[in-house]
Amino acid sequence: MENTMASTGSSNSVASEEAVSHTIRKGFQDISIATGVGLAVGGLASIVLVRGGGSARKAITTFGGGVGLGHAWTRCSMELESLLEDKKN
Repeated sequence: MENTMASTGSSNSVASEEAVSHTIRKGFQDISIATGVGLAVGGLASIVLVRGGGSARKAITTFGGGVGLGHAWTRCSMELESLLEDKKN
């Protein structure tokens, strides 16, 4: 009976470790996708908004990438926090 309880307890901890690992992996995928989309949108916006080349286009493109990165990072952080709160309760 104790072995059954021990194996059940360990399987629950493994499941939670897998859930955290899955959330982090999904977060990294979202970060790379959102950063790429942000760079693309920022690049297109810089072409439309700035006539000459130079640092203004780079700044707008970098800003777009940063917005995408920040968005995905915040979403991953919120998912991890909710996952950890669910595990507490």
